[in-house]
Amino acid sequence: MRIICLPLALVAGMSLYAQAQEEPYSPFYWSQSQDFMSKYASTGKMEQIGRTGVAAMHAVLLNEKSIVIIDKAEWNEAKYDSGQSAYSVQYFLDTNDYRVLPLDTNSFCSAGGFLANGTLISTGGGETTGRTWRVPEGYKSIRLFNPCLDDTCQWNEYEEPDTRMADNRWYPTVEQLPEGDLFILGGSTVPSAVNRAEINVPSYEFWPPKEEGPIDFPFLVETLPHNLYPFVFVLPDGNLFIFANTKSIIYDYKKHKVIKRLPDIPGVPRSYPLTGGAVMLPLDPANDYKVEIMICGGSEKMDNNAVADDTCGRINLDDEDPQWEMETFVHKRLMPDGVFLADGTVLWINGCQRGWAGYNKRNHDPTFDPLIYDPEKAVNKRWTQGLANTDIARMYHSVAITVPDGRVWIAGSNNNNPSNVTAEYPTEFRVEYFSPPYLFKSATRPLISHVPRIVTYEQWFDVLINLGELGQIGSDKEIKVALLRQGFSTHSMHMSQRYVVLRHTIANDLQSISIEAPPTPNIFPPGSGYLFVLCNGIPSKGTEIFIERDVNDLMI
Repeated sequence: MRIICLPLALVAGMSLYAQAQEEPYSPFYWSQSQDFMSKYASTGKMEQIGRTGVAAMHAVLLNEKSIVIIDKAEWNEAKYDSGQSAYSVQYFLDTNDYRVLPLDTNSFCSAGGFLANGTLISTGGGETTGRTWRVPEGYKSIRLFNPCLDDTCQWNEYEEPDTRMADNRWYPTVEQLPEGDLFILGGSTVPSAVNRAEINVPSYEFWPPKEEGPIDFPFLVETLPHNLYPFVFVLPDGNLFIFANTKSIIYDYKKHKVIKRLPDIPGVPRSYPLTGGAVMLPLDPANDYKVEIMICGGSEKMDNNAVADDTCGRINLDDEDPQWEMETFVHKRLMPDGVFLADGTVLWINGCQRGWAGYNKRNHDPTFDPLIYDPEKAVNKRWTQGLANTDIARMYHSVAITVPDGRVWIAGSNNNNPSNVTAEYPTEFRVEYFSPPYLFKSATRPLISHVPRIVTYEQWFDVLINLGELGQIGSDKEIKVALLRQGFSTHSMHMSQRYVVLRHTIANDLQSISIEAPPTPNIFPPGSGYLFVLCNGIPSKGTEIFIERDVNDLMI
């Protein structure tokens, strides 16, 4: 008789496999507990997967499954059936492929956001262009995309005056408002390396349009020439924080007046083409929704060899006398992207160390190393370095979006006009995913189900939860629930991005959790967000949920 000796590890593995085969599959089941250790637990992981088909000048998370990408009208890998280059696609996160989306006008350096009814709006654009085909100018364009479940939706554009903006707007900013409409601010009448008085558009308008038409906004005269793509955030009191160049104000857009002028941020200008990045730090009911704004990076001047800035400013708008508190940005970085991770920390990624924003070799020396900023920690302990990095230059026209599984989708970079895939810094179509360290801290993550599709303000709702090994008896459990809106990503802007912590109570058996929706539209303007439940800093997958004034407001 032959005796076969197998290694104990193999025998154990076969036993666990057999056990798994015998047990019915359930998303709420984990096998026996195990100690877990990953080499990525401190660094996270960077992977290159997929291609965008079009240069990702603009991008927005459409739903749990896909991202809409918008370029300008130019040569791209993706083609329509006619052979003409596409300049918009719907990118699918599960398969990392795409379908092309026809557009009628040039979307060069535009903006965007969602209406309360779920419709994606793209605003503005650039000049008439095309050698072998003609694409009309898009300066006043309003493009509508109504998401659908069967992935057959298309862009719609209209030519009548009342279905377009009143003013030309290249490089405008859009912010989703508590009323469910859009605030559209600034821009220039034609493309330019930098804004100037004769092409400046110092006004704002709304979409859908209001009878009053565009409203004069002198702040965009005061902040010339560095005032394109101004930073705008809806505040919990219903006013707007608006920043351009080095200046900022609190503004009442209903009464059309400045409420408060804030101190200038020290150092360099932070607006295009000396582009920095900005976030409104998480809003939390535990501190009565205290508002802090963080602005990082920029460049010293419009010169190809200008040194990028390595500072961040942070201002508490609830202070009696708000002042900018300056801290390090660790690296010199121009054109950074600041995106919220699922846990409320901020990933700063993309950008470069030298130059200014624009085409024609204006930006150099890519910054390959991401950073994570924890706003809750002490001043000198907020930055996490040594993270998994990249070797792909992500400079002018790059984007980043946190996707529902907790990773960050990274694409774009094109400082070539026309597109050039053989340049020193080529027109970039490769996609990367950054998996933050929190995805490698445990063998399991919280699972949630039965999330309602739509709730109203202040409504309490129940969600089923399974904490797995994270919820073992006797272990310490820190539970956090939050709502993330990723915003419209372009040119280091993340328009309408916000992160709101939600009140909650968890059942004694740890099987369900009751959650309160945001109290008012000022805290979270109507529309879509992604619900995350975290246990000890490890997030569930995000589930899309709509927060509305009335359940009938949602039209998709």
